[in-house]
Amino acid sequence: MDFVAYLNEQKPKIWKEIESHLPKDGPFNYAEVVSEYPERKGKYGRGGLVLLSCEAFGGDVSKAIRTAAAMQISEDWLLIHDDVEDNSEMRRGKPALHRIYGTELAINAGDALHLLMWKMLLDNRELLGEQKTFRIMEEFYRFLDITARGQHLETYTTLHRSLEELVDKDFEEIAYGKSAVYTIAGPLRLGAIIADQPEETSQKLDEVGIPLGIAFQIRDDILNIVGQGNSYGKEIGGDIYEGKRTLLLIHLVKNTQGEEHRKVLEIMSKPREKKTESEVGYIIELMKEKGSVDYAEKRAAELANLAKENFRKYFSHLPNRELFEAAIDFFALKRQV
Repeated sequence: MDFVAYLNEQKPKIWKEIESHLPKDGPFNYAEVVSEYPERKGKYGRGGLVLLSCEAFGGDVSKAIRTAAAMQISEDWLLIHDDVEDNSEMRRGKPALHRIYGTELAINAGDALHLLMWKMLLDNRELLGEQKTFRIMEEFYRFLDITARGQHLETYTTLHRSLEELVDKDFEEIAYGKSAVYTIAGPLRLGAIIADQPEETSQKLDEVGIPLGIAFQIRDDILNIVGQGNSYGKEIGGDIYEGKRTLLLIHLVKNTQGEEHRKVLEIMSKPREKKTESEVGYIIELMKEKGSVDYAEKRAAELANLAKENFRKYFSHLPNRELFEAAIDFFALKRQV
């Protein structure tokens, strides 16, 4: 089963719902700025998981499209704000929004999409009824609260904690907060809720989604080092420029000594604008040489296997189990871009 083909099949349905909610007017170029990231689209992985989960548990997938669209819009506003916080260069193969329109208009566009997300969820009432609509909204609040706390943890760690004191657990706590629940476990829970599954099912989905989500973050960090330029869609080495405390960086710090160790710490202590291309290239090559990439690949595979074991333990009876397992591979192992 091909999960990429599944995503490509669902994407037009989700986009149609998003497009119907995007602003058509506003002062000056308001609609253009607010619509920029949604119109770039993405892989729609999170929205796809909402639909996959709903289908798996026997729900009406047509009633899950709006929730999947809101999930995608949540990604867009979070990315706008994240790109500003990190002063990122690229997003989905083009300059980050604040690089085009300035920080002020970019932040406002993120706020506008945040509002639009809640409006889409409120509009679920005509599809799902009052009770289920508010259950979906409570779930959104739950995982977005975890995401905000995870983003704070990552930013605080980057700004205020010594690289030398960090261990793998620190990275996994960050990945849990900013990625695992939001990217995998949350969307899976949303689909189950729409399909009238009990809380017990959501708790079991966490045992699949959380290790898979941490593996997803590791894989994303690996691609930031070894990805292929424009096909990756973000700046290669961007995590190093931004000082992100990735599993690869923590491993590298623990596995360098003497002059190499000193140079790694010196480079990583610099703000983005003070790092040179050659310095970032040095860190990347050292990560490969010292086995940091291989170490991260191994950990991602371990977590993906745990997710798959838990899936088979709880959900081997599902009619679309092969597609579900293909999704696990996509998020943790087989994504190349």
